[in-house]
Amino acid sequence: MRSERAKIFAPFSPLKGMDRAYREKERVITPRAELMSDRIEEIDRKLRGIKKGTLVEVTYYTDEGYKTHIGEVSSVSAEKRVFNLDLPISFCDIYDIRVR
Repeated sequence: MRSERAKIFAPFSPLKGMDRAYREKERVITPRAELMSDRIEEIDRKLRGIKKGTLVEVTYYTDEGYKTHIGEVSSVSAEKRVFNLDLPISFCDIYDIRVR
């Protein structure tokens, strides 16, 4: 008898995926900041000094907002304008970079 009663009060979701859709809609998206030309030049100067094996702390923009990552540079490609830590980061997505 009790087990039958428990089934009555079990959660029911008639629209599968609706909870996920609501959570996605509630997510706050941080817009990309426009950098001033002097800030862009400073970041570019720092990037030119970075070599393979340099330990850096980089703040960069993603679809989810700004993230900070610390790691050792595994490669730098000036032609593709990308450098790799544990993941590839485009030069144009960089907000701040510090050599550690």
